[in-house]
This record gives sequence, structure tokens and C-alpha cells, in this order.
Amino acid sequence: MKRYSVLFLFLLLFISCADDDDFGLESTQFVFSEQRWELVQMSGSFTGSETTGKDMQWQEYYIFSPEGTFLKSRTVNDEVTEATGTFEVVEYDNDLNHYLELTYQTGNTLVGNCTGDNKELLMYRNTTMITSLWLACDGPGLDYQLRKN
Repeated sequence: MKRYSVLFLFLLLFISCADDDDFGLESTQFVFSEQRWELVQMSGSFTGSETTGKDMQWQEYYIFSPEGTFLKSRTVNDEVTEATGTFEVVEYDNDLNHYLELTYQTGNTLVGNCTGDNKELLMYRNTTMITSLWLACDGPGLDYQLRKN
């Protein structure tokens, strides 16, 4: 009986310490310390269309600053295009995902969205991966990985 009591107490302690924050996002509170997120995979709307590395149509990265600003840089055939703007973390009712909403101030040609305006949404998949939502309207699927803290 003592064994079951100890096991029950251990299980109770383990459950009470568990955190619903699967990605560690709550604990970091989205505090950015000059983070660089690099494009690691592009995909189309059909299976098997994924490309990585030098095979992608372009190379791209975001740098997010603690002040709430970002820089986006895209290289196509050795030509670099940059964009800048501000970002904020957003949540939507009935949606457990966390998003970064980017508002472009320069370089609007780099905006990847479905609305045609100067806003772009990126979804947190976990603490080291974010995904563009451009694929929802026939844009490419773009996955970014955290490379530098």
C-alpha cells in the first residue's frame, strides 16, 4: 500500500508541475534578443514539392530585435532585397497557436501574404521553427529555423 501511495504522490507532483506551454513560448514571453530566423525549406501545395538549401528559389532570413522591429533579407541570383518594419505577437480566439504579425514599412515587394497589404503572418510551430501562412493562398510554404539567439 505504501508503494502505491508514494507512486500516487509522485504522479500528483509530476502533474502539478506540468506546463501547458508545449513550445516554451510562455516562459520566454516572446522576448527577442536579436534573433535570426533562416529559411530552411520551401514547399508547394502538392506532396513532394519540398526544397531545401541551395535548391530553393531564394535564400532568406528575418532578424527580430528586442525593440519590436524586424529586417527581412532575400537573395535571388546574388541580388539582395531587404525590407524592414515592426512586429507583434498575436493570438486569436479559439486558436492555440501563437503568431508574429509583421507590418512592413519598407520593401513591400517581400511581403508574403494572402491579402495584398503590408502585413504578414508567421506561425510558431515550436521554439525553433516558424512558418509563413502564405501557403494558404497558393503562395509557397516557407519554414524558418532559429539560427542565432
